[in-house]
Amino acid sequence: MEKRDIKSLSFTELQLALRDLDEPPYRAEQLRHALYTSTALDFSGMTTLSKSLREKLSNAFYISHLRPALDTNSAEQENAQTLKFLFELRDGLHIETVLIPDFRNGHDRLTVCVSSQVGCAMACNFCATGYMGFTRNLTIGEIVDQVEGAAAWAAENFGKRITNIVFMGMGEPMMNLERCMEAIEILSHDRYKFKIGERHITLSTVGVVPGIRTLAESAAKFKLAVSLHSAIQEKRASMMPIALQYPLSDLREALIYYTETKGKPVFFEYLLIDGINDSAADAKALIKFARAMPCKINLIDYNPIANIDLRRSDSERKEDFIRALVEADLTVTVRRSRGRDINAACGQLATKSLSSKKLKSPVA
Repeated sequence: MEKRDIKSLSFTELQLALRDLDEPPYRAEQLRHALYTSTALDFSGMTTLSKSLREKLSNAFYISHLRPALDTNSAEQENAQTLKFLFELRDGLHIETVLIPDFRNGHDRLTVCVSSQVGCAMACNFCATGYMGFTRNLTIGEIVDQVEGAAAWAAENFGKRITNIVFMGMGEPMMNLERCMEAIEILSHDRYKFKIGERHITLSTVGVVPGIRTLAESAAKFKLAVSLHSAIQEKRASMMPIALQYPLSDLREALIYYTETKGKPVFFEYLLIDGINDSAADAKALIKFARAMPCKINLIDYNPIANIDLRRSDSERKEDFIRALVEADLTVTVRRSRGRDINAACGQLATKSLSSKKLKSPVA
């Protein structure tokens, strides 16, 4: 029988797998604790488990590990560098993960931007990952191991722990939601080694309405961010094909339900693209949409992608846009993109295999 990756299994699947090995269900917690507290690379080194259980596990499973293929420092920061990791998966595919330090003005923040899929099926026309197409979902272990790899680098080079996680890397987390939520449980719970509280974790979506409703009805405490980028339906649909399946009216209804059920705001991510979504009419539409629910708006400068003819808004249009939102009493932050020089900023993630290809728009 072919061995399976133990770190790909959900907690329920672990219980079932142990039952098949004639082990009681409570062993699942012992096993997961060993997987995510021990430094052992295989079952034989997990001495908190009985010898007989270790032997059974070794015969039926293997423990996957991400293999670092490349890391690239960003030179744009004065007191800390953004770092992009290229990880190789067991099947030879690659994903990218970004470590974002922020030690300015008394901050002591280390954020990991993790991927949830190999590639992405959402095909947003301003995002490099969208041009890769979709290959597969990441496993629970592959999501968690991105944080582990970044954490090991941070501990060695900064002597600090990871403080925040954002699911804003490659892929659409809502299309791999069960595995993302299981990974967040491992990353946030104090019985494992990471101990990153859910309130310091943000999951981003392009607007997959069923997933938003699922989160609203769950016990999840992590933050929800929505990549909005336009509050005009026709324009959003031309930028983000998902808007054809889940139009703004449906998204608005789901987000009102989410904020009312959860009792907390949603975060809107809005890339400012010159001549596309930065006009006075765009600001007016965003104000109307945002006023329907408690929210915070993060404005982000567009980051260039090779062979894609889009530019960031000029300073005057950007300031006019910001002023309109502020005068409407909306909570607005302007997020400085980090890692642009190494293609690690928002919308730029794409594995090396893409770099030599001329990009073609996935949107007709």
